[in-house]
Amino acid sequence: MTSQVIICDQQPVYALGSAMLIHKHAESLSPLIIDKLSLLDEILVKEIPMVLVIESAMFNGFQVKDKNWVDILKNKIPVMVVLNEYDDFLLFQLIENGFSVIVSRNVSKEEWLKGIDMARKEKVFFSNDIAIKVEALANNMEDLHIADKVYQLSPYDKYILIRICQEAPSKLIAFELGHSKRTVEGHRTKMMQLFDVKNVAGLVKIAFISKLYENYLSNPGLYDITLCAKTSSL
Repeated sequence: MTSQVIICDQQPVYALGSAMLIHKHAESLSPLIIDKLSLLDEILVKEIPMVLVIESAMFNGFQVKDKNWVDILKNKIPVMVVLNEYDDFLLFQLIENGFSVIVSRNVSKEEWLKGIDMARKEKVFFSNDIAIKVEALANNMEDLHIADKVYQLSPYDKYILIRICQEAPSKLIAFELGHSKRTVEGHRTKMMQLFDVKNVAGLVKIAFISKLYENYLSNPGLYDITLCAKTSSL
């Protein structure tokens, strides 16, 4: 039997529960569970299912080059995204990339099934808790656009921005990165122009608005100096 709903989820218990919901409540739909995007590519070569249910973690780490893949995916098959956690920036990115059916991980059975139905009909649907989040985002778009710009910075620039927050002088940052003081100051100037701020204090504000510095404190390994050095774009 053709699998009409593909459940792409790395949490097997949740995926199994989702499949059981489909078996029990959605007539004529047959689910298939996978836990890797590479398997999805193989399936789409052979058949085009009616709906793809994909957990948001699958999109973590997507770079600009991957946006083409996302666009192709959305054009091939209706998608319902299951949001793992209340991450405002991730939700913002999903909406910016055109995903119109989004439910939270702890959504009710009724809303989950309604999401499947709305995806099949290619309509817009957010579970109640996500709808509240989306309304809040609409009132906070400026900060989210700033966060989006920070997200797209290179690891090199993010490292400089973090060290600026730690009051490190340009000469010390340059020594750590293996470049000249002038190079570091050039990157700092470009970031000030990008975010339209007039001084270093403005860059510090950007780092805190975007939660870059907060994220660094929680995950310092993401900004390993060995990954950032020698990658200047100047």
